[in-house]
Amino acid sequence: MLKEIYCSKFKIGGKNGETRPAIQFHEGLNAVIGDGNRSNSIGKSTLLMIIDFVFGGTDYIHKCAAVHQPENVGEHNICFTFEFDGKEYSFLRNNVKYQEIVVCNRSYEPIEKKAPISLDNYMSFLAEKYDVNIEGLTWRGVMSKHIRVFNRDTMDASRPLQASKDGKIADDIKRYLKQFGRYAVVEKQINQAKVADDEKEAFRKSVAFEHIRMAKNDTEYKDNEKKAAELEIQEKQLAENSSKGLLDLDDMQAQRINELNAQLISYTRQRAKVQSQLNSLRREMSEGKKTFKRTYSDLEKFFPGIEFRRIEEIEKFHQSLSKVLTSEFKDSEKDLATTYGLLGNEIAKLKEQIVEIKSIPNVTQAVLKEYARITTELSNVKAANENYKTFDGLKATAKEYAARRDEVIAEQLSAIEDLINTKMKEITARIVNDIRIIPPKLHLEKMNTYSFDTKGDGGSGTALRGLITFDLANMAVSNIPFVIHDADLMDPIEKDTLTKIIAEYDSVKKDHKQVFASFRSFEFYAEEVRTLLESCRVIQLEAKGQELFGWAWNKEVEKEES
Repeated sequence: MLKEIYCSKFKIGGKNGETRPAIQFHEGLNAVIGDGNRSNSIGKSTLLMIIDFVFGGTDYIHKCAAVHQPENVGEHNICFTFEFDGKEYSFLRNNVKYQEIVVCNRSYEPIEKKAPISLDNYMSFLAEKYDVNIEGLTWRGVMSKHIRVFNRDTMDASRPLQASKDGKIADDIKRYLKQFGRYAVVEKQINQAKVADDEKEAFRKSVAFEHIRMAKNDTEYKDNEKKAAELEIQEKQLAENSSKGLLDLDDMQAQRINELNAQLISYTRQRAKVQSQLNSLRREMSEGKKTFKRTYSDLEKFFPGIEFRRIEEIEKFHQSLSKVLTSEFKDSEKDLATTYGLLGNEIAKLKEQIVEIKSIPNVTQAVLKEYARITTELSNVKAANENYKTFDGLKATAKEYAARRDEVIAEQLSAIEDLINTKMKEITARIVNDIRIIPPKLHLEKMNTYSFDTKGDGGSGTALRGLITFDLANMAVSNIPFVIHDADLMDPIEKDTLTKIIAEYDSVKKDHKQVFASFRSFEFYAEEVRTLLESCRVIQLEAKGQELFGWAWNKEVEKEES
């Protein structure tokens, strides 16, 4: 557990005042208390950010920028000690070189023989010592969402799994499944479904790319079966007529040339259509490279004094959109160019066949050509149907694996959902002292969708109570070793309920866990809760020299009279 935090810049009585002693922590609730005036800007949230910093976070650096200004606190070391299995581990982390952790002795002097460790290795150390070593999941991936401090992205009461506003819901849910050891079975089904779908798509693309015919649907499949039967009859009749000497060369040539001309016209029209699409696409690609700046100066000549900045911004947006679409344009151009080439090849072959048929000198060659045509067409028709059956089978397999994937995902999400909701119901009954009150509910709908709310009550106090309840439930049923909660979470919650929440916070000590929470003041609570907060207090911050750093830089310094 976290045992203490020390910083030489923690002061009492002003910027250059007396250095505060190390802040000592314990199991259960560690309360950071404000003053009777419920003063702001005294360092409650900042201290919680520093605790997050101790646990590997970086928001203290990026979201508490004023602290790090040279005229305020400037460069400083945050020193801290953990205790695991009776052994102490001391470190310091600098707010400038914050990507490395320095190993120290108990007096926070760097150990010379110990090189600084990287932030990643340090977090692996924490994961191991806290027994939060989960395959495929980082220490921060587990813990970040339960660190709820003002200005962090984890204060959204409707998104308890969110660690970052930039993160994807699908990633949040994936991490949550891993946290409960339920993602491995899901991943296997996701991968198998993907393999099946990839096989289906690979076959479809190969058929299209190689220009192999494939029946489009059941109707075409049945038509092909009829055509195959007719071609087999023609093949048989040709062989019989040839053996009996009953073939008419002129009629055969005319019939075949008509058939080839019909195909030639069809392919020529298709190629012309593809050429049109290709030309249009290439024009779009070319126009996408043009910029407004080429005509900007001309417009200014004709319209002096007019502000073109907004038009230029729109043009820049179009340019950025064009960049995003560039790869898609290139893929489309490649496909169209390939199709155009294939059609050209087919047209050339048809023209060669027409020339050959017109120049056939005798019946024997005519018979061979006609026989070759029939057998080729018969082979193509059968191949089209065979490809259709193969693709249909691959589609059925992919659909089956997709259904099984969705079934497994639903099973695993439901198991976590039931576990958390049951625990939240128990906690809610205790903190509101009324079993009729509806508890918050987590609904994990899909791998990329979930909801969290309290049915029938959209008030801010209820929403934030639900967020606190969610964290307490996770501590109770999983390996979450601590949570960090800011006073902002508690402000809208009614007094009696908050009194019970404080008791719940401290009860985690039975599981050797910790809660780090800030409170506006003692005065808000009943006498028995004040006594509890007093016993759990790790620091009390006040205005006028009792701030975390000994002073508040959000006030102008009065100038001395000359």
